[in-house]
Amino acid sequence: MLGAYLNNTKSITYILVYLTSFIGILSLLNVAQVYYFFTFLFLFLLGIYMDYRNFYPVRRPFLNIFAVTFSLYFLSFLSLEDLISPLSHVLLLLISVKSIEQKKPRDLYQMLLLSLFAVSLSTIYNLKPTFLLVFLLHSFMGVCSLVFLNAYRKVDEVDLKWSQIKSYALSGSALFLLVAFAMPLFFFFLPRTQTPILDFLSRGGLKTGFTDSVSLGKVGEIQEDNSVVFRVYGLPQNMREPYWRMIVFGSYWRQTWLKVKEDVYYVPKGVGSITYTLMIEPTYDNIIPALDYPYSLINIEGMNANYYMTTGNVLRLQREINRTIRVTVSSSQSMLLLDRPEPYLQVPQDISPNLRKMAEELSRGANSNLEKLDRVIQHFSKGYQYSLKLEKYEGDPLDYFIFVSKKGNCEYYASATALLLRLMGVPARLVGGYKGAVWNPYGGYHIVTNAMAHVWVEAYVDGFWIRVDTTPPYVAPAVQNISLFALIRDAMVNFWYSNVVGYSSEKQIKLFRQLGESFKKEVKVENIKLRVLQILLLFASALTLYVLINFLLRLRKTPENLYLSTRELLSREKLIEKDALPEEILSACRGREYYKLVKFILSIYQRHKYSPYRIYPDEIKEGYRALKKLKEVIHTSRRS
Repeated sequence: MLGAYLNNTKSITYILVYLTSFIGILSLLNVAQVYYFFTFLFLFLLGIYMDYRNFYPVRRPFLNIFAVTFSLYFLSFLSLEDLISPLSHVLLLLISVKSIEQKKPRDLYQMLLLSLFAVSLSTIYNLKPTFLLVFLLHSFMGVCSLVFLNAYRKVDEVDLKWSQIKSYALSGSALFLLVAFAMPLFFFFLPRTQTPILDFLSRGGLKTGFTDSVSLGKVGEIQEDNSVVFRVYGLPQNMREPYWRMIVFGSYWRQTWLKVKEDVYYVPKGVGSITYTLMIEPTYDNIIPALDYPYSLINIEGMNANYYMTTGNVLRLQREINRTIRVTVSSSQSMLLLDRPEPYLQVPQDISPNLRKMAEELSRGANSNLEKLDRVIQHFSKGYQYSLKLEKYEGDPLDYFIFVSKKGNCEYYASATALLLRLMGVPARLVGGYKGAVWNPYGGYHIVTNAMAHVWVEAYVDGFWIRVDTTPPYVAPAVQNISLFALIRDAMVNFWYSNVVGYSSEKQIKLFRQLGESFKKEVKVENIKLRVLQILLLFASALTLYVLINFLLRLRKTPENLYLSTRELLSREKLIEKDALPEEILSACRGREYYKLVKFILSIYQRHKYSPYRIYPDEIKEGYRALKKLKEVIHTSRRS
């Protein structure tokens, strides 16, 4: 008997589809919450039993409403911090609902598709090589299921010979092997891109914000670009405007600042006073942006490279950043390396006489370097304005900026400030990096863009380097134009980097630990009681909804309800069996005085069920009048 059952197209198809779906469900074991997983697994197994018994007590409309209601419930927990778990619950729900309902071929196709989504979702948390076997097994079962499902859809439920079964199985195996051999070819030879999939909405590749030199007017060009340079995690939302240190410039020559000669320093172990995490876009440089003042690099994800600190307290890697990486950095409130101040007194021989004269006037009568510094800061605090670009000028640009326009970008303010301080005998240098950060509420992190590129001055006073920023407060136009859509898009990119591209074994171990802790928490008596109560309330709500919908559906005047009401009436009178078919009903009523009424009602139902011709409302009304007449005749005959 079992052999005959396994020779049937429907039986083979159902077995393959259920096995494939079962693999998809099991793949979500470490993704979904435990109690939801086993609840939906039970419903899935219950659906197998219902198919075996050919017993479907729950109607499809209720199952659809049930699926939609609970899908919305699970999706309400969706967030960028927890995207996978709610989606896994929705997939488990839909697979179990499909298992319970009476199936047509399209439902089996949907079960296969849902199980494929489940396995695909689980790959985010199962990147071990052993999971490849699960993925290949699911792929093989899925392809074979499709082969038999197509046969079942075309020839319906028929018995197959062993040779036919073998032929279908070989076809499925050959198709799977073809796909399996094609995948490595696509993997090795398909052209790659340096940008993530979700960056198709961006305006192009990232331009490096700073090089080994910075010319007057260069930073203004950078500030017109709003590409994200890095993202910051672990800092308060309302932090004061941060300075991100990247490079130090020491000498000024022909309107250009040149990078200091860097020596390599290996910093001691330990952490500073503040720790944060950066996700850095590919810059094809080796600089790690850091809050003033960087102390150490705690961790690097995405590349194997050592780090070091250079002159000017700048963190660098031994390799260029040619991919998105994630680093954990610590900073302190003071510099780790105090460079010698002597190299930072250099002034070009062709420096403007006007600038020399101005330095002499500002320093006249000053008793200390700190007082000289204060006079320079006070000078630029009055009468000067910020401008993205300098107006057209002739001669020395700094002369024009200081004595004519008094409008300029940050590199003009920083250059003028540093040169004035040097002319006054105060060591000074330029620092390049970024100023500010934009909070992204959709991901809970800060973003720093090229538009925030900035240069400022560090002056050596009384044995310490002091940050001096004489540029008037401003927000670059490009930063002001960061839209809601841009923040949402960046949050999606951030999620892709964090959970797909940057997923590592370390994060997997952390995930398993969190699952273990969550499980320990859930098995506490008070939590079990709460979950049981929640599940009971959900099922009670679903049951109430089912009864209400079923009642409303039964009130509708349709051919199906007309037929069901007639069958129930005759069943209550013990004239037919409860599940009698139309032909059995006609046979039982033949020769009775109400036979024509029953025949008329059944003809409406059969024409609706099996005929392409529609049933008009007047015919349904006439059928219900016949049902009313049938009740009267039966009651009359019962009394007599």
